[in-house]
Amino acid sequence: MENTNQTLTNNEKKTDNKKEARKKMGLFLLGVLIIGILYLLYYLIFLKGYEETENAYIHGNQVSITTQVNGVVNEINVEDTQSIKMGNPVIQLDTIDYEIALKNAETKLADAVRHYYILQNSVKLNEENVAIAKANLVLADKTLKRETISSGAGITSKENFDTTNFKYINSKNSYDQSLTNLENSKVQAFSENIYSHPTVVAAIENLKNAYYNLEKTKIFSPISGVIAQKQVELGQQVRAGQTLFTVVDLNSTWVNANFKETQIGDIKPGNSVKIVSDLNGKTYRGVVSGIAAGSGSAFALIPTQNATGNWIKIVQRVPVRIDFDRESLEKNGLLPIGTSLTVTVNTKENVDIPNQFKEQKSELYKIDENRLNILIEKIVKDNSF
Repeated sequence: MENTNQTLTNNEKKTDNKKEARKKMGLFLLGVLIIGILYLLYYLIFLKGYEETENAYIHGNQVSITTQVNGVVNEINVEDTQSIKMGNPVIQLDTIDYEIALKNAETKLADAVRHYYILQNSVKLNEENVAIAKANLVLADKTLKRETISSGAGITSKENFDTTNFKYINSKNSYDQSLTNLENSKVQAFSENIYSHPTVVAAIENLKNAYYNLEKTKIFSPISGVIAQKQVELGQQVRAGQTLFTVVDLNSTWVNANFKETQIGDIKPGNSVKIVSDLNGKTYRGVVSGIAAGSGSAFALIPTQNATGNWIKIVQRVPVRIDFDRESLEKNGLLPIGTSLTVTVNTKENVDIPNQFKEQKSELYKIDENRLNILIEKIVKDNSF
């Protein structure tokens, strides 16, 4: 009897344990279901419509400052990390060779002006020679006609007739030659004025070139920014086209975010972006301004050849350009190019795309036309006669 009671007690305990286990399993599954529902709600409310990547970096315009003429560096006014304003002088090359070239150009212009007046005077001289040759020809013609009549009447000798005829032929040749010389001198001297004569024009252009080269010994910064990658020292011989340093405009930076190709399906220009800088941990606002025309590998120096037999599919990344909100950038501070970011694009929210592009012009090496024209006019006036 006692064994029977013991068995019943054990069975009841087993039944209670099973019920307790089912209850716990049910609670666990209910908890998993609730968590799943909550995550689904969280995804639908907070995550759906957002694309995020840590593969993002600051980009900006890097302006390489080069020299346009050869020369020795006489003066340097900048150093790495230094801020600089647009138009500030940064490098001065030795000017002695270019000053000599300018003086030679001035001399050549003076010679050209004098040559122009020599040609003009040559026309007048040849006109006078034509008049003289014509008068001689007329006289020789009259003399020949008289000698012809006299010779026919037997009054003069054959020898006198031949001499008179010879003088007429010479006068005719001299007249023809003087006409040719006059036409040649007119061709050489022809121009509307001294400033349109080819010889003078060539000399003026040569003077402008020498003047321009002298001006280019002064090197200025075409933009405002920060000096980087300085590669020039005092006394160094530099050549035309050589890079001296780089200027980076940190006020005109943007973000290149490299999203996977599976992420950009819903990204479009105008989407608002949250940008978190790894440098300072601050959050910036931005907007998608454009999507690259190809993946990064498509523009690589040596693009991948997927037609090979050992092809392996790799998810590509496509650069997306994101422009900063100016107020956000001014509030949180400028960021150096190349620094890392985490960007989150809200594909459900669009904002107006700011027009970040501004037409850029530089007149740093524009010739001072007024000063140059005064110099040219002075040389022309001093050598005119």
